[in-house]
Amino acid sequence: MSFSAIVLAAAGLALLFAPAEVQRAVARSQPAAPIVLQLWSAALLGLAAADWAGRGLTLGGIYGRALVAGNTVHWTVGALVAIRALLDGPRPPALWAAMLVYALLALGFNWILRRHPGPAASPAA
Repeated sequence: MSFSAIVLAAAGLALLFAPAEVQRAVARSQPAAPIVLQLWSAALLGLAAADWAGRGLTLGGIYGRALVAGNTVHWTVGALVAIRALLDGPRPPALWAAMLVYALLALGFNWILRRHPGPAASPAA
């Protein structure tokens, strides 16, 4: 959760303060309005805050399911969109990096969503 929160916060802050520069690094089509990228930044920062708050929770199975499900959807859809963008045209290195990060986190959160969190820790005497 901490890694996800840090990645989301970094991307959110980059989109908030340097939307044009980030778009030039990854996009190959006509530019989006900076306000659209900054609104996307707000969503990323919100998910980062939720991840940071939930970093100490037990996750897996039914525990923390809403938090894990939200991350699973975000990272999986993001990975699929990045893969599609790579298949469609020019492949800037930043897009490859984004796809790799999204794919790894998507796999991780899909695994967490479907696993049992394990046996409960026995209380210390």
